[in-house]
Amino acid sequence: MAYQTNGQNSDEYTIATPENITFGYEVAGIGSRFIGALVDTIIIAMLLLLINLLVAVALGYVADDGGFRGDFEADPGWLAGLVIALYALFNFAIIWGYFIFFELGWHGQTPGKRLAGTRVVRLDGSGAGFLEVAIRNLVRIVDFMPFAYAVGFVTMFFNRNARRLGDFAAGTLVIRQQREIRLDQLGHSSQQAFPAQGAAPANAVPAVPNIRRLTADEYQLVCDLLDRQMRGRLAPDMVPRVALALAAKLDAPVPGTTFRDYQRFLYQIAETYRNTPGY
Repeated sequence: MAYQTNGQNSDEYTIATPENITFGYEVAGIGSRFIGALVDTIIIAMLLLLINLLVAVALGYVADDGGFRGDFEADPGWLAGLVIALYALFNFAIIWGYFIFFELGWHGQTPGKRLAGTRVVRLDGSGAGFLEVAIRNLVRIVDFMPFAYAVGFVTMFFNRNARRLGDFAAGTLVIRQQREIRLDQLGHSSQQAFPAQGAAPANAVPAVPNIRRLTADEYQLVCDLLDRQMRGRLAPDMVPRVALALAAKLDAPVPGTTFRDYQRFLYQIAETYRNTPGY
């Protein structure tokens, strides 16, 4: 795959697949990333405050001579020592595990990123795996160092895709979350695409074979492509290019060679996928 940044619009990151199909992503700017980071920082601070309060209460019960009222610092006792060890472990887990936990479980998002509408992905546009998520977040240790923090900020500010040091180390990118679209949400647009004579009821759309080869991401791509095409936000050649690429993958011949045939074929793919049991 080839990657490039649109020279005329630094907010767009494009990916060219081996099938010569180009997909575009809107890069998350520093502003949206700051909002996400601020929300996550507030949540982490609240979790740390809660842990500190719980540990203070626990130490009050288990410390020798009534907790903080005795010579606790001189001889905390094994149970109090265990509480302190757990305290350090929980602090580490919250500070470093928070981002890893959410970015893996929420497919590249944390609560802050979800609120800001951003997501972490690999440079090829696929979801970030454990290795990428772990690397980009462990590099936060470097970001917290005074000099390195300044270097990281300058790096993020002056590179086209607003990537921080962790993103460079992990091969990741933070993009704006694309609006999820389902075929049944196209509504009026699909009726415009196929007027009364050409349109068929949902249960009468010819089924496309081998539909289980289609992934959920590819289904979402088809729906997004059709929606963008209806709103005039898609290059005309994208519809036939995507249709031909999916036809090859599904071993399903496109019923015709006109733009309308390619467009109808994509609707058939999406409709078949949506009506397939288990999907």
